[in-house]
Amino acid sequence: MAESLEGIGRALVIGLGRAGTAAARALAAAGVEVIATDVRPELPDDADIPGATIRFGTDGTADVDDVDLVVPSPGVADHAPAIRRALRLDRRIWSEPELGWRLHPRPVLAITGTNGKTTVTELVTAILAASGLPAVACGNIGYPFTDAAAHEAEGTVLVAELSSFQLRWCETLRPAVAGLLNLAPDHLDWHGDLLAYGAAKARIWRAQGDSDVAVACVDDDAGAALARAMVRTRLVWTSGRTVPENGVGIADGVVVSRLDGGVGTAIAALEGEDLPAHHAANVAAAVAIGLLGGATPAGVAAAVASYRPGAHRFATVADGGGVTWIDDSKATNPHAAAAALDALAGRPVVWIAGGRAKGVDLSSLAPHLGSVRHAIVIGEAAEDLAVVTDAQGVPTTHAADIEDAVATAANIADAGDVVLLAPACSSLDQFADYAERGERFADAARAASQEVARGRR
Repeated sequence: MAESLEGIGRALVIGLGRAGTAAARALAAAGVEVIATDVRPELPDDADIPGATIRFGTDGTADVDDVDLVVPSPGVADHAPAIRRALRLDRRIWSEPELGWRLHPRPVLAITGTNGKTTVTELVTAILAASGLPAVACGNIGYPFTDAAAHEAEGTVLVAELSSFQLRWCETLRPAVAGLLNLAPDHLDWHGDLLAYGAAKARIWRAQGDSDVAVACVDDDAGAALARAMVRTRLVWTSGRTVPENGVGIADGVVVSRLDGGVGTAIAALEGEDLPAHHAANVAAAVAIGLLGGATPAGVAAAVASYRPGAHRFATVADGGGVTWIDDSKATNPHAAAAALDALAGRPVVWIAGGRAKGVDLSSLAPHLGSVRHAIVIGEAAEDLAVVTDAQGVPTTHAADIEDAVATAANIADAGDVVLLAPACSSLDQFADYAERGERFADAARAASQEVARGRR
């Protein structure tokens, strides 16, 4: 058995998604007796775990007494009965990335934040690769940290996207560079309140030592305050609006590094006159993390020039009859939706929003509705959103689903308008995930755009 698992003879893994399955396999391979549970009635096709006892239709609470370690999947909240019992019995609780780090310590650059994690993780990985450094994106991005730590070639840098759910149960995971992009209310149904959510995010810096570096965005008041309070090592600031001293930022559309404390070195030019401010902040953060992780200026410039954000991130999916359709389905909380709305300030917007609010107060969207001339609301949060839009004098229509919302928007939108899907909510009330929501919006938008272009409104 691995030295890092000393004293652990039996472990309970709760939830058999990708992360849980990876954790269960790693524990079983290390010689630990594994009990794996899932509330679903049958095993997912890809969840084969040799040597493990698998129990379906249970949340794991009944097994906590008989184990030394509990590894909860990201969807298992602090207030879940199994976790409450594990805490009462003083059982060790590790997230899947914490387990992976203990089993296979590797060079890690870690990224967290309410929004932008995947974009920055992908860009940092591209920056390192363009600099000739082997790197792989892992963690919350879809490739379990434990699998990456166990199977990637020696010397490969793990660029880890870490969610608040994963960080909540991290103790010893020590990133050489750890960045917090921003902090805004989200997942409060899981964490309980913003204080607990912020505390979970701050654990990305928990195990860092004197040789490690923390990164935070000076533009984001809440994230910056958390960094000032919690970071105990070198802190590097980034900005999408200016160039911080000893940090990385944007000046006149150019990424500038002052990491050497000098007047600043131009690293890369940003393309696009209408680049959203939040994307500029993401680029600055990625460049800082990449440079601190050993990237070269030439590698940074090449990666930034070629990088494009993934699908469903403020992407234009149709443009016909003078109406532009933008898919920002990844805007799953008010902070992200506000950034999308602010990026369109001054342009008339027909806004499609709604879904599952995750316990978050949607009223924070009110100051960002100045360009919204009509709102279309869907899903569980439709009524709550309507309260916000009505209070701001924004005409509001309820739609049954995303296709109905698109059809309604096509009838409302005039030439020069932008139809924006920026839901401010998760997709899990009506869709498998944000990607399905975005794809259905895009398909319906393209069809509607073609009809508008033909003059058949």
